Amino acid sequence: MSTPSDPTPWQSGATDAVEGRLHADAHRAVGGTLNLIREFSRVSQELDPTTTQDRIVKRLVFLSYDLQMHVAEGASEHERLSVLNRFFFDTHRFKCSAEPTRLTETCESFRLNRVLADRLGAGSVLSLIYAYLAERIGVRLEFVDLKPASFLKWTEKTSSKPRPRYIDMTRSGAILTDDELIETLHTRFKMLSICHANVLEPYAFENYLCDYLHDLKKSLVASGDPEHLLFIQDTLISYQPSNLQLLAERALLHRRIGNFKSALSDLKRYFAFHERSKSPVEFVSLYEELTQLLERHKTSIDVLD
Repeated sequence: MSTPSDPTPWQSGATDAVEGRLHADAHRAVGGTLNLIREFSRVSQELDPTTTQDRIVKRLVFLSYDLQMHVAEGASEHERLSVLNRFFFDTHRFKCSAEPTRLTETCESFRLNRVLADRLGAGSVLSLIYAYLAERIGVRLEFVDLKPASFLKWTEKTSSKPRPRYIDMTRSGAILTDDELIETLHTRFKMLSICHANVLEPYAFENYLCDYLHDLKKSLVASGDPEHLLFIQDTLISYQPSNLQLLAERALLHRRIGNFKSALSDLKRYFAFHERSKSPVEFVSLYEELTQLLERHKTSIDVLD
Protein backbone atom coordinates (compact mmCIF):
# COMPACT_ATOMS: atom_id res chain seq x y z
CA MET A 1 0.00 0.00 0.00
CA SER A 2 1.32 3.43 -0.90
CA THR A 3 1.64 6.17 1.68
CA PRO A 4 2.69 9.79 1.08
CA SER A 5 6.31 8.86 1.83
CA ASP A 6 6.37 5.60 -0.13
CA PRO A 7 7.70 5.46 -3.71
CA THR A 8 4.96 5.31 -6.30
CA PRO A 9 4.78 2.24 -8.60
CA TRP A 10 6.59 3.96 -11.49
CA GLN A 11 9.56 4.61 -9.14
CA SER A 12 9.80 1.23 -7.44
CA GLY A 13 8.58 -1.03 -10.20
CA ALA A 14 6.01 -2.48 -7.83
CA THR A 15 3.61 -4.95 -9.40
CA ASP A 16 0.92 -5.07 -6.71
CA ALA A 17 -2.46 -6.08 -8.03
CA VAL A 18 -4.62 -3.06 -8.69
CA GLU A 19 -7.58 -4.75 -7.03
CA GLY A 20 -5.65 -5.30 -3.81
CA ARG A 21 -4.63 -1.66 -3.49
CA LEU A 22 -7.69 0.09 -4.85
CA HIS A 23 -9.89 0.13 -1.76
CA ALA A 24 -7.13 1.38 0.52
CA ASP A 25 -5.89 4.06 -1.89
CA ALA A 26 -9.40 5.29 -2.61
CA HIS A 27 -10.11 5.86 1.06
CA ARG A 28 -6.96 7.56 2.32
CA ALA A 29 -5.24 10.75 1.25
CA VAL A 30 -2.30 10.00 -0.99
CA GLY A 31 -1.94 13.78 -1.06
CA GLY A 32 -4.03 16.86 -0.54
CA THR A 33 -5.70 16.66 -3.94
CA LEU A 34 -7.44 13.41 -3.03
CA ASN A 35 -9.26 15.20 -0.22
CA LEU A 36 -10.56 17.70 -2.77
CA ILE A 37 -11.47 14.85 -5.12
CA ARG A 38 -13.56 13.29 -2.36
CA GLU A 39 -15.38 16.55 -1.68
CA PHE A 40 -16.06 17.22 -5.37
CA SER A 41 -17.31 13.61 -5.60
CA ARG A 42 -19.61 14.06 -2.60
CA VAL A 43 -21.15 17.11 -4.28
CA SER A 44 -21.61 15.19 -7.54
CA GLN A 45 -23.30 12.36 -5.69
CA GLU A 46 -25.75 14.75 -4.05
CA LEU A 47 -26.65 16.32 -7.41
CA ASP A 48 -26.86 12.98 -9.23
CA PRO A 49 -28.10 10.05 -7.08
CA THR A 50 -27.32 7.58 -9.88
CA THR A 51 -23.63 7.83 -8.98
CA THR A 52 -21.69 7.44 -5.73
CA GLN A 53 -18.72 9.16 -4.20
CA ASP A 54 -16.85 5.86 -3.93
CA ARG A 55 -17.41 5.01 -7.59
CA ILE A 56 -16.07 8.39 -8.75
CA VAL A 57 -12.95 8.12 -6.58
CA LYS A 58 -12.26 4.57 -7.75
CA ARG A 59 -12.55 5.67 -11.37
CA LEU A 60 -9.89 8.31 -10.81
CA VAL A 61 -7.64 5.87 -8.97
CA PHE A 62 -7.83 3.45 -11.92
CA LEU A 63 -7.02 6.35 -14.25
CA SER A 64 -3.93 7.15 -12.19
CA TYR A 65 -2.75 3.52 -12.34
CA ASP A 66 -3.11 3.61 -16.12
CA LEU A 67 -1.02 6.79 -16.25
CA GLN A 68 1.71 5.33 -14.03
CA MET A 69 2.24 2.51 -16.53
CA HIS A 70 3.28 5.09 -19.15
CA VAL A 71 5.94 6.79 -17.01
CA ALA A 72 9.48 5.47 -17.27
CA GLU A 73 11.41 4.82 -14.07
CA GLY A 74 13.83 7.66 -13.36
CA ALA A 75 12.02 10.13 -15.62
CA SER A 76 12.49 13.81 -14.78
CA GLU A 77 9.54 15.93 -13.65
CA HIS A 78 9.49 17.67 -17.02
CA GLU A 79 9.35 14.30 -18.78
CA ARG A 80 6.58 13.12 -16.47
CA LEU A 81 4.53 16.22 -17.23
CA SER A 82 5.00 15.61 -20.95
CA VAL A 83 3.64 12.08 -20.49
CA LEU A 84 0.74 13.44 -18.44
CA ASN A 85 -0.12 16.01 -21.12
CA ARG A 86 -0.23 13.34 -23.84
CA PHE A 87 -2.24 11.02 -21.57
CA PHE A 88 -4.69 13.71 -20.43
CA PHE A 89 -5.22 15.86 -23.53
CA ASP A 90 -4.40 13.51 -26.42
CA THR A 91 -5.23 9.96 -25.29
CA HIS A 92 -8.24 10.77 -23.11
CA ARG A 93 -9.11 14.05 -24.87
CA PHE A 94 -10.02 16.11 -21.82
CA LYS A 95 -10.80 19.73 -22.61
CA CYS A 96 -12.42 22.82 -21.10
CA SER A 97 -16.14 23.04 -21.79
CA ALA A 98 -16.05 26.71 -22.84
CA GLU A 99 -13.77 29.67 -23.21
CA PRO A 100 -12.55 30.58 -19.71
CA THR A 101 -13.90 34.12 -20.07
CA ARG A 102 -17.44 32.76 -19.64
CA LEU A 103 -18.77 33.57 -16.18
CA THR A 104 -21.33 30.77 -16.02
CA GLU A 105 -21.22 27.21 -17.34
CA THR A 106 -23.79 24.43 -17.25
CA CYS A 107 -23.85 22.44 -14.03
CA GLU A 108 -22.70 19.28 -15.86
CA SER A 109 -19.33 20.99 -16.37
CA PHE A 110 -18.87 21.10 -12.59
CA ARG A 111 -20.03 17.58 -11.75
CA LEU A 112 -16.99 15.36 -11.47
CA ASN A 113 -18.81 12.22 -12.60
CA ARG A 114 -20.02 13.92 -15.78
CA VAL A 115 -16.60 15.41 -16.54
CA LEU A 116 -14.99 11.98 -16.25
CA ALA A 117 -17.63 10.47 -18.53
CA ASP A 118 -17.76 13.26 -21.13
CA ARG A 119 -14.07 14.35 -20.96
CA LEU A 120 -15.44 17.88 -20.93
CA GLY A 121 -15.58 20.20 -17.95
CA ALA A 122 -15.00 23.51 -16.23
CA GLY A 123 -11.42 24.61 -15.74
CA SER A 124 -11.60 24.18 -11.97
CA VAL A 125 -12.62 20.53 -12.29
CA LEU A 126 -10.09 19.72 -15.03
CA SER A 127 -7.33 21.39 -13.00
CA LEU A 128 -8.14 19.21 -10.00
CA ILE A 129 -8.12 15.98 -12.02
CA TYR A 130 -4.83 17.00 -13.67
CA ALA A 131 -3.22 17.98 -10.34
CA TYR A 132 -4.29 14.69 -8.77
CA LEU A 133 -2.81 12.65 -11.64
CA ALA A 134 0.40 14.70 -11.49
CA GLU A 135 0.65 14.00 -7.77
CA ARG A 136 0.32 10.28 -8.42
CA ILE A 137 3.39 10.34 -10.67
CA GLY A 138 5.43 12.40 -8.24
CA VAL A 139 4.89 15.96 -9.50
CA ARG A 140 3.47 18.49 -7.05
CA LEU A 141 1.32 21.24 -8.52
CA GLU A 142 -0.37 24.22 -6.86
CA PHE A 143 -3.57 26.04 -7.71
CA VAL A 144 -3.30 29.74 -8.54
CA ASP A 145 -6.03 32.34 -8.20
CA LEU A 146 -6.27 33.64 -11.76
CA LYS A 147 -9.98 33.33 -12.53
CA PRO A 148 -11.44 33.13 -15.07
CA ALA A 149 -8.23 31.59 -16.44
CA SER A 150 -7.21 28.04 -15.47
CA PHE A 151 -3.55 27.63 -14.56
CA LEU A 152 -1.60 25.32 -12.28
CA LYS A 153 1.77 26.27 -10.79
CA TRP A 154 4.74 23.91 -11.05
CA THR A 155 8.07 24.70 -9.40
CA GLU A 156 10.78 23.41 -11.74
CA LYS A 157 13.96 22.35 -9.97
CA THR A 158 16.95 23.67 -11.94
CA SER A 159 20.69 23.61 -11.28
CA SER A 160 20.67 27.25 -10.18
CA LYS A 161 17.40 27.74 -8.28
CA PRO A 162 13.78 26.60 -8.41
CA ARG A 163 11.81 28.38 -11.11
CA PRO A 164 8.01 28.78 -11.18
CA ARG A 165 6.23 27.51 -14.27
CA TYR A 166 2.52 27.70 -15.12
CA ILE A 167 0.46 25.03 -16.84
CA ASP A 168 -2.33 26.37 -19.07
CA MET A 169 -5.30 24.00 -18.84
CA THR A 170 -7.05 25.67 -21.78
CA ARG A 171 -4.06 25.13 -24.09
CA SER A 172 -3.39 21.41 -23.69
CA GLY A 173 -1.08 21.84 -20.71
CA ALA A 174 1.30 24.36 -22.29
CA ILE A 175 4.03 25.27 -19.76
CA LEU A 176 4.69 29.02 -19.39
CA THR A 177 7.35 31.11 -17.67
CA ASP A 178 6.48 34.08 -15.44
CA ASP A 179 6.75 36.54 -18.31
CA GLU A 180 4.81 34.33 -20.71
CA LEU A 181 2.03 33.93 -18.14
CA ILE A 182 1.70 37.67 -17.57
CA GLU A 183 1.70 38.30 -21.32
CA THR A 184 -1.03 35.67 -21.72
CA LEU A 185 -3.12 37.24 -18.97
CA HIS A 186 -2.75 40.65 -20.60
CA THR A 187 -3.52 39.58 -24.16
CA ARG A 188 -6.01 36.73 -23.79
CA PHE A 189 -7.81 37.63 -20.60
CA LYS A 190 -7.34 41.42 -20.51
CA MET A 191 -6.06 41.31 -16.90
CA LEU A 192 -4.17 44.58 -17.20
CA SER A 193 -3.91 45.40 -13.49
CA ILE A 194 -2.68 42.03 -12.24
CA CYS A 195 0.12 42.18 -9.68
CA HIS A 196 3.16 39.97 -10.31
CA ALA A 197 3.30 38.99 -6.63
CA ASN A 198 -0.28 37.72 -6.77
CA VAL A 199 0.57 35.47 -9.68
CA LEU A 200 3.13 33.64 -7.54
CA GLU A 201 0.78 33.22 -4.60
CA PRO A 202 -0.50 29.63 -4.16
CA TYR A 203 -4.21 29.15 -3.70
CA ALA A 204 -5.33 27.40 -0.50
CA PHE A 205 -7.33 24.20 -1.04
CA GLU A 206 -10.26 25.50 1.02
CA ASN A 207 -10.44 28.70 -1.05
CA TYR A 208 -10.28 26.65 -4.23
CA LEU A 209 -13.16 24.48 -3.04
CA CYS A 210 -15.28 27.47 -2.03
CA ASP A 211 -14.72 29.15 -5.40
CA TYR A 212 -15.77 25.90 -7.07
CA LEU A 213 -18.95 25.78 -4.98
CA HIS A 214 -19.79 29.42 -5.80
CA ASP A 215 -19.35 28.70 -9.53
CA LEU A 216 -21.45 25.55 -9.25
CA LYS A 217 -24.18 27.51 -7.46
CA LYS A 218 -24.28 30.05 -10.30
CA SER A 219 -24.66 27.25 -12.82
CA LEU A 220 -27.50 25.68 -10.81
CA VAL A 221 -29.59 28.85 -10.58
CA ALA A 222 -30.91 28.25 -14.10
CA SER A 223 -32.09 24.73 -13.21
CA GLY A 224 -34.46 26.11 -10.59
CA ASP A 225 -33.91 23.24 -8.12
CA PRO A 226 -33.90 24.90 -4.67
CA GLU A 227 -33.02 21.65 -2.88
CA HIS A 228 -29.75 21.37 -4.82
CA LEU A 229 -29.03 25.04 -4.24
CA LEU A 230 -29.72 24.61 -0.53
CA PHE A 231 -27.26 21.72 -0.36
CA ILE A 232 -24.56 23.83 -2.01
CA GLN A 233 -25.35 26.73 0.32
CA ASP A 234 -25.12 24.49 3.39
CA THR A 235 -21.77 23.18 2.18
CA LEU A 236 -20.46 26.70 1.64
CA ILE A 237 -21.56 27.73 5.13
CA SER A 238 -19.78 24.72 6.62
CA TYR A 239 -16.53 26.02 5.11
CA GLN A 240 -17.22 29.72 5.74
CA PRO A 241 -19.31 29.84 8.94
CA SER A 242 -18.47 33.50 9.61
CA ASN A 243 -19.78 34.65 6.22
CA LEU A 244 -23.18 36.04 7.23
CA GLN A 245 -24.05 36.91 3.63
CA LEU A 246 -24.32 33.17 3.01
CA LEU A 247 -26.83 32.88 5.85
CA ALA A 248 -29.05 35.57 4.38
CA GLU A 249 -28.86 33.94 0.95
CA ARG A 250 -29.81 30.61 2.53
CA ALA A 251 -32.86 32.29 4.08
CA LEU A 252 -34.10 33.11 0.57
CA LEU A 253 -33.76 29.44 -0.38
CA HIS A 254 -35.56 28.29 2.78
CA ARG A 255 -38.38 30.66 1.87
CA ARG A 256 -38.67 29.14 -1.62
CA ILE A 257 -38.89 25.65 -0.18
CA GLY A 258 -41.35 26.65 2.55
CA ASN A 259 -38.99 26.36 5.53
CA PHE A 260 -40.22 29.59 7.11
CA LYS A 261 -38.81 29.01 10.59
CA SER A 262 -35.35 28.19 9.21
CA ALA A 263 -35.48 31.26 6.96
CA LEU A 264 -36.38 33.52 9.87
CA SER A 265 -33.69 31.97 12.06
CA ASP A 266 -31.02 32.68 9.44
CA LEU A 267 -32.18 36.28 9.01
CA LYS A 268 -32.22 36.88 12.76
CA ARG A 269 -28.58 35.82 12.94
CA TYR A 270 -27.78 37.99 9.93
CA PHE A 271 -29.46 41.12 11.33
CA ALA A 272 -27.79 40.61 14.70
CA PHE A 273 -24.64 41.90 13.00
CA HIS A 274 -26.07 44.05 10.19
CA GLU A 275 -28.17 47.19 10.33
CA ARG A 276 -31.41 46.75 8.45
CA SER A 277 -31.15 50.26 7.00
CA LYS A 278 -27.87 49.27 5.27
CA SER A 279 -28.86 45.76 4.23
CA PRO A 280 -30.08 44.58 0.81
CA VAL A 281 -33.78 45.22 0.23
CA GLU A 282 -34.55 41.56 -0.50
CA PHE A 283 -33.25 40.51 2.93
CA VAL A 284 -35.18 43.25 4.73
CA SER A 285 -38.39 42.50 2.81
CA LEU A 286 -38.16 38.80 3.55
CA TYR A 287 -37.53 39.44 7.24
CA GLU A 288 -40.60 41.69 7.45
CA GLU A 289 -42.70 39.17 5.54
CA LEU A 290 -41.68 36.31 7.84
CA THR A 291 -42.17 38.28 11.07
CA GLN A 292 -45.65 39.34 9.91
CA LEU A 293 -46.41 35.74 8.99
CA LEU A 294 -45.31 34.63 12.45
CA GLU A 295 -47.47 37.29 14.11
CA ARG A 296 -50.54 36.18 12.12
CA HIS A 297 -49.82 32.58 13.07
CA LYS A 298 -49.65 33.51 16.77
CA THR A 299 -52.88 35.48 16.47
CA SER A 300 -54.65 32.50 14.91
CA ILE A 301 -53.52 30.27 17.76
CA ASP A 302 -54.68 32.81 20.34
CA VAL A 303 -58.12 32.94 18.69
CA LEU A 304 -58.39 29.15 18.76
CA ASP A 305 -57.41 29.10 22.43
